[in-house]
Amino acid sequence: MNRPTAVVIGIGPGLGQALVRAFALDGFNVAFVGRRQEAVAEHEAEMRAEGMAVAGFVGDASKPDVMDPVFAAIADRFGPAEVLIYNAATIEPARFTTSPAIEHVQYGEAAGWDARTEPADFAYLVDTFRTNVAGAHHAATRVVPDMIARGRGSILLTGGVLAFDPWIEWGVTALGKAALRSLGHSLFKELGPHGVQATTVAIHGTMQAGTAYDHDVIARAYLDVHKRPQAEWTPDFHFR
Repeated sequence: MNRPTAVVIGIGPGLGQALVRAFALDGFNVAFVGRRQEAVAEHEAEMRAEGMAVAGFVGDASKPDVMDPVFAAIADRFGPAEVLIYNAATIEPARFTTSPAIEHVQYGEAAGWDARTEPADFAYLVDTFRTNVAGAHHAATRVVPDMIARGRGSILLTGGVLAFDPWIEWGVTALGKAALRSLGHSLFKELGPHGVQATTVAIHGTMQAGTAYDHDVIARAYLDVHKRPQAEWTPDFHFR
């Protein structure tokens, strides 16, 4: 029996790696994409040593000319994707028109973020949009034709509470998550009639190991969303 393929765009030691593990342990071939060669190689070696059918690829989700050959290489390695998870994002505290009131943000024991020292300018806003939203659209265009041809598949987008209620120090990130959610809703309407699910997973808390928002717990929720029968599909899945 052929193993289905999952593609995870955006790999890291937190949710990205947890997503790869969750789908690999469920019997998927998993291709994952990250920007740093060394980190991608380390993640691949670690998980393959545990017997998982995974392969890492280096790419920048904000650059279609870079990602097109990556998607071609993934298809050559594992075949067409049954699941696409878009987990890439530029995450950085940033305001739109005033300087931040903070230098660093940290919640609980989770890793923190240094704030952007100046208000967001035009170029910064466009750059973050390319990663946070446009890259997801491009990734969808690469996998949707095969999904429609087979009459099945899932596109899962990593969202969050900021899409619903922007926080003052996270204005730019909130804008991206709101736009990503809107893209997801449009894809839900477009693709549902073709048997393809599109859902934004809205994470309503700070991810931290050993809590209700443990990365592995959240990753298994993505797997559950993919497996839902079509009658239960919704454009948003709220992880609370």
